[in-house]
Order: sequence, then C-alpha cells, then structure tokens
Amino acid sequence: MSSPVHIYLPGHNQQMADELARTLPGRRLVQLEDSRAFTKALPSMELLLTGRAPKNRWARAENLRMIHIAGSGVDTLLPAPDLAEHVVISNSRGSHEPHMPEFVMAMALAMAYNVPQLVRQQEQHQWRETFPKPLFDQTMCVVGLGAVGRSVARRARALGMRVTGVSRSGRPVDGIEQVVSSGERRYALTDADVVVVCVPLTEQTRGLIGPSELNSMRRGGLLIDVSRGGVVYLDAVIAALESGQLRGANLDVFRTEPLPSHHPAWDVEGLMVTPHIAGLSRDYLVRLARSFTENLNAFETGLNPENLVSRHLGY
Repeated sequence: MSSPVHIYLPGHNQQMADELARTLPGRRLVQLEDSRAFTKALPSMELLLTGRAPKNRWARAENLRMIHIAGSGVDTLLPAPDLAEHVVISNSRGSHEPHMPEFVMAMALAMAYNVPQLVRQQEQHQWRETFPKPLFDQTMCVVGLGAVGRSVARRARALGMRVTGVSRSGRPVDGIEQVVSSGERRYALTDADVVVVCVPLTEQTRGLIGPSELNSMRRGGLLIDVSRGGVVYLDAVIAALESGQLRGANLDVFRTEPLPSHHPAWDVEGLMVTPHIAGLSRDYLVRLARSFTENLNAFETGLNPENLVSRHLGY
C-alpha cells in the first residue's frame, strides 16, 4: 500500500490536494492546516509536500523519507541539523520557466519605457512626452545561470542585448559572451546597464549584491531581483536610486514578506515593488503538482528525484 502524502501549504492545501488527486489517483492525501497540526503529524509522516517548512522540528520525524519543496528555494528548510541524513530533499526548480523570465523582461521593458511614469501621468490626466532608453544594444548581466537565468539570457539576446553572467563556478555558458565566478562579480557588473539577480539564497549568496556591486554598474542602470530576500541589500538599492546610480529597480523579493505597509520602500522614486509573483501564473499549482509527482515517482522506484537538493550547496 502506498504511503500517504502529507501536504503543508496553508492557504493552498485543498487546491494542491485537488491537483494531486489527478496526478496521484488513489493516493491518501493528508492536509495539515497549521503549525500545530504539522507538529502533531511529524512522527507518522513519511512523504511531505510543503512550501515553507518549519525549522528545527525534525527530531520527531522518525519515519520521514522524503521532503519536496513546492518551489525552488530551500532556504526556509536548510540548514536542518536535526533532519536525518537519509531523508531525500527535492524541489520544483524548473516550474518557474517560462513565467519568471517573461516577468523579468516585462519589468525591464516597463522601466526602459518609463511605464510607471506614464501610468502616473494618466492618473493625473497629464499629456507629457517621456524619452525611453531602449534595451537594444545595452548590456545585461545575469547573476545566477540556472534554468531561469539562462532563459532570461535567451530573451535578452532576442531583444538585441549583449549578455554577460555570473555563476558559482564561472564556467562558460553557450550564448553568453562572458561568465565570471561569484568572487569576480564586480568585474562583470562594470559594463552592465541591466542586472538581473536570480540565485538561490545560501550562505554564499547572502548579501551578494550590496553597495559596492551597485556602484560598479554603469550609472543610470536598472536592477531586477527575483532571487530571495537577503541576496540583495534593500538599503543599498534605495540609496542607489536616490543618488541616481540606479535609474530604476524592481524588487520581487524581500527579507520580510509581506513587505510591511509602513516600510519606506513603498514610496521610493524609481522602485517597483512586486509581491513575490515573478514565477506565478494561473496554472502554477498544476505545475507544482506535476513536479512533485515526477520526483515522487522517481523516489519510489529507487531513483534519485530529478530535482534532488544538495544539503551541502543549499539548492
């Protein structure tokens, strides 16, 4: 008899259960509505599908065999010193393609063509010309060259942009003119008109983009952050916008989410705040259910899940 799947996605449990009923017909699905129910279920849990897994509670999970993160970031789970070494961790990386790259290009084009300013002018019934700075012939530096980063690069090249990149290894990537390692990132940022940040949050990427990195960019550039809160220093972005070093920025992720309504970031000129939606679409839960099902099927047939997470690397 197949082991039950515990679902801990508060606010989305029922929708996910409905999707899994289609991809895993006949499987028993146990919905955990809150942290109290999660803690109570830990001793019996074998297979867990979750988004933001509570930390430091795993000592009681004596029967746990697999955790699947419904998303790509596993920073809410790792490090997990109390989680048994044999527990397999997988995630849903790849489920954000092509939605997140499209979001990135939409934000880049919106800022290049002064769309926020035009919207404000319409609200005020003002007819006033603006002068865009088209992306064509500009340089984009993509920080993080996983599936999303490479897809962003392809779309940027289609618009006639020159693309450089930063990755952990610095190894060459087809179609990207130059790739440097994370330690040399300021060198790559020197020629950047647009910087896109799409790395996972790990101990190595925390604070990766700060004042010195932003000041390395060409003056008047654009920044788009679809990584995780904590990779880019928010205060440094605000300072760069206020000084004119950045002409515009889109931040889709923040250290504290939701961003508090009283936070000064809401009112910074040139800053587009979006509520962690870069990878979302109307079929998002369908894609997550499919990803989990594929990884679970591999695990239960003795194979490594396609989206196996390395505890050492943190992604």
